[in-house]
Amino acid sequence: MKRTIIILLIAASIAVTLYINQTKKLIPPEVKAKIEQTLLDDALFPARPVWWSDDKILALGIVANGISGDEAAKKACELLSGRSLPVSGLLIEIYDVVKIQKSDDWGLLGSAKCL
Repeated sequence: MKRTIIILLIAASIAVTLYINQTKKLIPPEVKAKIEQTLLDDALFPARPVWWSDDKILALGIVANGISGDEAAKKACELLSGRSLPVSGLLIEIYDVVKIQKSDDWGLLGSAKCL
């Protein structure tokens, strides 16, 4: 009896996981390319995005000179929203590109969630 219950629980958890993964909205590659190009066109973001995580987090690199990470993340959200790109709920994380290149220091400078 216990064995049957455990097998049923495992099967149910697999089914729920598959359902969640299939219904999750992903950002199409063309839209990602537009997002990346929009950010590259701004002088504040000199490098391609560092990474995307599950289409929910976008990590960006900046040259930290006078602007805080939170301000840079808010500016990225404003740039993308201004172009009517689907970024609602996207979390932008900001890292210092120079520190990453020189010493592999991945210290988070700031972040903002796009509305």
